Amino acid sequence: MKHTLMLVCSLFLALNFIATPAIASDRLSNDYERVVGKVAGMTRDQQAREFAAKYELDIIDLTWEDTARFEGSSVGPNISDMTIQVHHGSKEARQMTCMPVIRFPNYTDKTADIPSGKLYAMVGNEKGNDLKSIPLGALLEDPRPLMSNSASWPGTNNMLLAQRDSHVLVSAQACFLPIPAGEEATFNPVIFNYQSYAGNPAVLAILVTREGTSMTIIDNQRDAVSNGGARGQRLFFNLNGEKASLTGKRASDAAAAAEPPKTSETSEPSRRPTAPAVGSSGGDNMVMLIQVPLKFKELPRSAAKGIAFDSEVYSKSERVSNVEEAVIGHGEIEGPFVEVDNQAIERDDRYPIRVTVQFYKATDNGVVSEEDIKSIREQIDRVYADGSYVGSLVVPEREGVQRPTDWKPSKISF
Repeated sequence: MKHTLMLVCSLFLALNFIATPAIASDRLSNDYERVVGKVAGMTRDQQAREFAAKYELDIIDLTWEDTARFEGSSVGPNISDMTIQVHHGSKEARQMTCMPVIRFPNYTDKTADIPSGKLYAMVGNEKGNDLKSIPLGALLEDPRPLMSNSASWPGTNNMLLAQRDSHVLVSAQACFLPIPAGEEATFNPVIFNYQSYAGNPAVLAILVTREGTSMTIIDNQRDAVSNGGARGQRLFFNLNGEKASLTGKRASDAAAAAEPPKTSETSEPSRRPTAPAVGSSGGDNMVMLIQVPLKFKELPRSAAKGIAFDSEVYSKSERVSNVEEAVIGHGEIEGPFVEVDNQAIERDDRYPIRVTVQFYKATDNGVVSEEDIKSIREQIDRVYADGSYVGSLVVPEREGVQRPTDWKPSKISF
């Protein structure tokens, strides 16, 4: 199945209107529409792209986050596209626009094999309990107690951890949100998995933030983005069985007002992180998007090409960066949170678990300096430093090297 090379990320065209609930305050101001346009336009800003290329990075608004792709190819047996889509417009004509991401180029997909014991998630939010930190391996080994409604997972299968999961396949990126001083952005990560369809999910998506962990199957139908050529399923925060979109505030605004999430002080050792963590990297601006491959019925499918729309070009006459970290939270309740949707899911151990580590940034003009890009590269490198192997599964640098996360039969066991 081919990757969608271009996803509809139109800024103001009617085809991009998404009928979403009225959440947070209405974005009626033309000022905010201009901010959204400026930030979305980073992918076409020549100076920003030159800065990124200097540090071997790319600025894009659609990323390839695959658990398995053939060598030297854009196709594979379990592939996913991912976007970050911010809400704007009025409640009557809510719009969503793709936001820029800075990461290693899509095609080569430079990744790290990181021991699963080095990744931590916050849990407790699914039942409205105090938060505590647990290793990713523990979450996957016994996920039912960490669900709002474990009865929605029929059958006797209780484990998502496979023997091969000594390591997980990790990539890291910086994601930009349009956040003027004193305001916040409301957004959703969006996944489109090419093998998934209604009644046949090929991945379970696990969204990890500082406020907790949220699990849902990907079928490209529920909570779908489906206007024009845009496709995908929006991911939400699980607030005690109810769904809420994510929010981002400037760290400088959140510092005085925000309270840290409640954490259990008695059940967890103090050495454990109080936010999502990958080795030495973590923080309130971090989100982890985890894809757990599931067994699915393989049917022949065609991948429609994406449609590209022109978007407005904004002048950057005042090229002064105001980028800072964004603290991630959640917005208002929008309805029931769906986890497994009464499907007897089972881990597909042919493929590795994919973890996408995201560091969120706030900007209101879409201008990045070389120092910003250098800092992002350093942030990404800190994640990859925890890997036992770093490189591309798609374009291997060394022949004959067997990585723990290689989706071919592996001799390495958990």
